[in-house]
Amino acid sequence: MSNQVTFTGVNSQIGKYFQGDYNYQSYDINNKDTWTKLYQSEVVFLLLPKTNNVLDLTKEFILGSLGTNLKQIIKIGSLGPWRLIHKQIDAFLSESHVNYTSFDIAPLMNNIFTEQYDRTKGILLDYRFKNPAPYLDPVALAMAIEKSVGVPKHFNKNYACTGGTQYTIDQVKKILESKGYPVNKIQQTTNGKIHSMDNSTLDFVLMDRIAERYKTENWYPPVSTDLYDCFGAHNRALSQFIDEDKGIFTQNFDNDRNL
Repeated sequence: MSNQVTFTGVNSQIGKYFQGDYNYQSYDINNKDTWTKLYQSEVVFLLLPKTNNVLDLTKEFILGSLGTNLKQIIKIGSLGPWRLIHKQIDAFLSESHVNYTSFDIAPLMNNIFTEQYDRTKGILLDYRFKNPAPYLDPVALAMAIEKSVGVPKHFNKNYACTGGTQYTIDQVKKILESKGYPVNKIQQTTNGKIHSMDNSTLDFVLMDRIAERYKTENWYPPVSTDLYDCFGAHNRALSQFIDEDKGIFTQNFDNDRNL
């Protein structure tokens, strides 16, 4: 298996949860020279960053894979506004006849620490206007990704991946404080600001409007049972994740931190 399967995101948090014998390859979607080794594998878990040019670059990567060894692309998709980008990638993969498996997520539990919570200042960011989100256990996500590797019944499928509990930002604050992580302030922001994304393209203008539904329509991703029904994966509670995974979420993964 190790000669045929390559996982990117070796320096990411999700990369620390994989158990199998894979090739791990750091790559840069902006650097085409780093794509060559990915094309040599039959299955690639492709960690895509949230950047303005990722849609066009991913399409170019897909076109470059035609006629190579690559038979399946596994990626982490989105149940939030970023789904607009991933749905276009899914359609491009389908029309290119490249098998894909997309694990579409609401926020990972560890994204609380990489995106929302500043331990040095005790600031907790809220970009959902107090609407809840079904935080996802990275252990459950990693298990499902590994079980999909090279398995035809998972080809060209999108799985809605969530935990079983909706957490509001106030509940997250209470849980963090109960585990020794003080929250001095809950600060409103937007996902675009967190990822320093320019909103000048039509895609990003629409994503901003989709994000407004958090505020105007009290919209949020619903809980899904796909992970359990299709992969037998169970989610830990947020408090259990904080207790058990300090050795992972307290590290910095600046090279591959975006999901």
